Amino acid sequence: MEIFKYSLSYNFLKHLYLSFKKNQSPVRLIHNYFLIGKKIKGITIDLGAGEGSNLSYYEYLDCSEAKIEKSDFFKTSEIKIDLEKKLDIKDQCYDNVILFNTLEHIENYKNLLSEIRRILKVNGKLEIYVPFLVAYHPDPKDIFRPTHFYLEKLLTTENFDIQTNLIGSGPFITAYQNIYRYLKFPILKTFFFIFFDIFNKILEFLSKDYWKYYCGIHITCVKK
Repeated sequence: MEIFKYSLSYNFLKHLYLSFKKNQSPVRLIHNYFLIGKKIKGITIDLGAGEGSNLSYYEYLDCSEAKIEKSDFFKTSEIKIDLEKKLDIKDQCYDNVILFNTLEHIENYKNLLSEIRRILKVNGKLEIYVPFLVAYHPDPKDIFRPTHFYLEKLLTTENFDIQTNLIGSGPFITAYQNIYRYLKFPILKTFFFIFFDIFNKILEFLSKDYWKYYCGIHITCVKK
């Protein structure tokens, strides 16, 4: 397990302000920054992607060598798939599966992870992101918040090799994630993010367990 860290560099601060202008949450913009340089190659399906109009992560993922298909059940999408049931997809036909901000909405989540393994080729990748200390957000329903421990257990049970990164770690950042929406202007949101982040970094220096508070979990999984 690793903790994703960033510095308050010019590039990050620019990213911060522009992301708040787009009304993105702190954990969304931190996760997007984490994705910079991550490459997706081959035939890929994005499960739970909706119509694809609000997928900011594609501005950061390198998909220049990928063919992306987007699927959803409740929203208009290229492919209509009910993630609660057996997927109407052939075995081992995808090089990658993207599952961002989706698993927490699925009641039959163990079945979904099993189905994802089935449709992936050997050595295929699942890129999964699941929020943790964030607000209730039905879309159309909101089911659960797995810890990194439980999510890792689910994925290793499906015989994936995994690499875990905690996104938005520390009590001050998780606190800000849950109050930022009450600030109205991007410049104000940016200022308070910097303020909270400085205290977060001080706490990181003073404490060994600051990471136990985190906004979300990104795991890169490889099918054995």
